Amino acid sequence: MKRKNISGAFFRNNEVIMVLDRSDIESAAHNIAWVEEKAGLLYFRRFTPAQMEVYHEDLLFRMMSRCQTGIYLLFQTTGNYIKLVLKKTSVLKILPMVLKELGVPKLVGMGLNTKEQIEQYGDGRLYIDDAFDIFVDGELVSSIKPKSGRIKIKFKNPGHDLKTVKICFPVFAEIGIKKVCGNRELYALKSGKEKMFSFGDSITQGFVAGSPSCSYVARLAEKLDMDALNQGIGGYYFCAHSLNGIEQLPVPKLITVAYGTNDWHIVKDLETFKENTDNYFHKLNNLFHDTPKIVITPIWRGDIETETPIGAFSDIIGVIKESALSIPHTTIVEGLSIVPHEKDCFADGWLHPNAVGFHLMAEGIYNGICLGGKK
Repeated sequence: MKRKNISGAFFRNNEVIMVLDRSDIESAAHNIAWVEEKAGLLYFRRFTPAQMEVYHEDLLFRMMSRCQTGIYLLFQTTGNYIKLVLKKTSVLKILPMVLKELGVPKLVGMGLNTKEQIEQYGDGRLYIDDAFDIFVDGELVSSIKPKSGRIKIKFKNPGHDLKTVKICFPVFAEIGIKKVCGNRELYALKSGKEKMFSFGDSITQGFVAGSPSCSYVARLAEKLDMDALNQGIGGYYFCAHSLNGIEQLPVPKLITVAYGTNDWHIVKDLETFKENTDNYFHKLNNLFHDTPKIVITPIWRGDIETETPIGAFSDIIGVIKESALSIPHTTIVEGLSIVPHEKDCFADGWLHPNAVGFHLMAEGIYNGICLGGKK
């Protein structure tokens, strides 16, 4: 790990307060594609500008692309607190825009459809919780609700030893950082870990995981001792354009891909789906030919026995395997075998894993990587 010296300090109540400047804060940020500055706030983005243009065309994807799941700040300090001054963009702030673009009838219809699916295939429960996860020397010490204003992250350090503090960003909120400070010494820290990219939908993004460190991407990265750029977008599907601009980033050590469950409901027929998956993996191969790729086929869902216009659930799994294995350095991990087909492993009882489900999913993917899966 490499650390960067602090940029400013002052005394308050006989205590040294260290303040980080913009470059220091950026140095502390991990799993980002770029940094956007607006109105004196730093926004860490996990998608390239070209990718965000693609997602901008759809309101849901636009919102999801601005969420900062997987991003974290890393510091070393001899103090016992770090203070953030930030702005959180609330869902209530964007509600007028949602109503304007979708209209009340469509929005209500979407809500009723989701409710019906949960009640029919799940168990009628869905709790969305979000927080900053705080780790000190590798141990989770607290989870703090995101809010605009000042957030003081306190931890025990009576001997003022050098502590490593990791601040994991929430799954859903958009956070703009204005100021970072702390008592005693405070350094921005680079993890020095190798990088992986994780492409996927809401399950990859970490929907209803309970906390950011509980998503399968975060857990898998921890087991692999890597940093994971989370490229999950709620509701998304196989689309080659979603890779636009990703070549601007340093080549990762590993790539994971996990789409398909949304395609099953939104793509009109199997032929179109095959074309979409072929185009996606062809582009992925052109961009990262030599990088190992782990393709996770869709996990169990409560309506798996039904059929959609595209066909049976097994049909899309077969197409994904065929397209993925047409490019080199690809390993298949069978999604249906890594999470139990039990409602208790899912936050909504039928589609999105809970903390237990995500833990089992990460374990299954990790074991698949170690065993080599199907190449």
